[in-house]
Amino acid sequence: MDMTYDPEADAAYIYLSRGCKVESTGEVVPFICDFDSEGRVTGIEILDASKVLAPGDWQARARFLGT
Repeated sequence: MDMTYDPEADAAYIYLSRGCKVESTGEVVPFICDFDSEGRVTGIEILDASKVLAPGDWQARARFLGT
């Protein structure tokens, strides 16, 4: 599992699979799920990540984008 964080957008993305994304859920704030062609979740985007996620390891382990 891999995770990225974009501090400018304050959005985190958790990669659950390297499958090809073919569909996304409508925005269910603060989460957006991506699915492959078989309906399996391939990733989860978390909006307002610094406010929604508890402080902890995710901040240290996420790959920062745009820095």
